[in-house]
Amino acid sequence: MSDSESGTREAMRLAAVTIRQGGARSVSGHEVTIRQGGALRVQAEEVEVKQGGIGLVRAGEVEVTAGTVGGVLAQKAKLDLSAAWLVAAREADLDQVGGGVVVAESARVRDSAIGLLVTRHFNGEGNRVLFGPPAALAFGAGVGLMLWLLGRLRWR
Repeated sequence: MSDSESGTREAMRLAAVTIRQGGARSVSGHEVTIRQGGALRVQAEEVEVKQGGIGLVRAGEVEVTAGTVGGVLAQKAKLDLSAAWLVAAREADLDQVGGGVVVAESARVRDSAIGLLVTRHFNGEGNRVLFGPPAALAFGAGVGLMLWLLGRLRWR
């Protein structure tokens, strides 16, 4: 198996993996690059995605440009012109991103829309955050109360 693969593969485990216009279920390596392709699960030290997608990525550093990611678990995550359901990172740098949930120790966010943002240090401009921590807490308490009431009514 070479360092450059095209097409669909079950699993790849190499030091450096490049996927161009193809896909893989599981990729594990030191350095993973995906260009116009995708992978279901990636685990690596460094991951770079350009015009591609990943279901779940676990890495030290993740950089996504014009791509889509289901979940990012990383020390450092940088997303530009992308979409992500979940970003959990020590440092998150998001520019023109649509994100569901972003949890980070430090977040720099520009011109993005985020559902829920939980961070210790925030630096941003031109953003729209649907739920901050107080709103999310109030929403969760309301949903919990409604579920409790429905459960009580169901037993009668």
